[in-house]
Amino acid sequence: MTSPRTSTTSGDGSRFYTHPLTGDRLTSVTTVLSGTVGKPHLREWYAEKAAEYAVGHLTELMQTVVLKGADAAVEQVKGEGKRLREVKADAGTYVHDVQEALILWAASPDRTGSDIALPTLPDKLKGALYDGERLEEVVEFMVDGFIAFVTDWDPEFEASEMQVYNLLLRVAGTLDMIVRLRNVDLAADGRIIAAPGNVLTLCIDTKTGKYLDATIPEQLAAYRRMREALMPMGELVPMPATDAGAVLHLRPDHVDGYRLIPISRADDAQAWNRFRRAVELTEGRSLVGPKPGKVARPPRADGTIPAPRLADLDGEGYGRALSALAKTGCTDLEEIAAFTAADLLAVKGVGDKTITAARRLLADHGLHLADETPQHEDKVA
Repeated sequence: MTSPRTSTTSGDGSRFYTHPLTGDRLTSVTTVLSGTVGKPHLREWYAEKAAEYAVGHLTELMQTVVLKGADAAVEQVKGEGKRLREVKADAGTYVHDVQEALILWAASPDRTGSDIALPTLPDKLKGALYDGERLEEVVEFMVDGFIAFVTDWDPEFEASEMQVYNLLLRVAGTLDMIVRLRNVDLAADGRIIAAPGNVLTLCIDTKTGKYLDATIPEQLAAYRRMREALMPMGELVPMPATDAGAVLHLRPDHVDGYRLIPISRADDAQAWNRFRRAVELTEGRSLVGPKPGKVARPPRADGTIPAPRLADLDGEGYGRALSALAKTGCTDLEEIAAFTAADLLAVKGVGDKTITAARRLLADHGLHLADETPQHEDKVA
């Protein structure tokens, strides 16, 4: 039921998955969505936490200034936000572990509330906050709400924490659960209606925060349209078919401790279109280099355009060759083109690799070394 984990998280919080057969690096669904949503509140959050830490540790910070300098004190304050984010990430992992334990309990025969074996809360997370609430309290209302959901609906669980892949879009993710609800169906407007004998299969994402994010329908739409799923023993199978996505919102302020919120087929289709546009935007941005284009130089008096300066070719794929060629004392490509290969090799720090890179660099701009034949006709005047 539960997939083995093959995801990795980078330093900036982006998550990626490795496809178990091809080895392709796939961007997580949540990373795609977070990359297309502005988060100015994070800057405010970091500033607030840094200020709170500074006010609460004035004596300690002054000692750091005296012993290690002001820069060390600044780094100490800056590190508080990072530490709290790491705690929140660990808390999020624990919440998912609790959810997995609840699903395993619900999927077992003759389940009773006393049978739930929750993971042990690590000491470092005791009293930690998760979405602004104490983690222990979040777990408590999660358990209560989930038990109420299972009691009310008696769902049949097909999968939990299942990793799913879409090589075509180059995305992947981990869905929370797939469940079957008996004797109901989904109306056009997203309402659950009675349908004796019917089975409604839902891809469900569990949320515990006070507010639901606008990207949730896109997340579920992406999960439902994955091409492959990873099974517990590591085998890949076609993505299980589902009828709709739904949110299971576990909150103590809900009357039943939870709300099951299906997404209508029309909303799901629109969300899928938005997600595909988000993938296009994210992929497009990942291909943008450090410069938006080429550095322009004004025409000379005769109307010709000068060749680029070496310093203006940074970030265009020539790597260390630029700094090596700069040791010749030249500032632009026309000056480099006046050298022969032997002349360049005589410069300290220039070797065969630099010569090869110089030939490509010059050819890209219609130039060539003085003792060599031009590689194409599009010359820079």
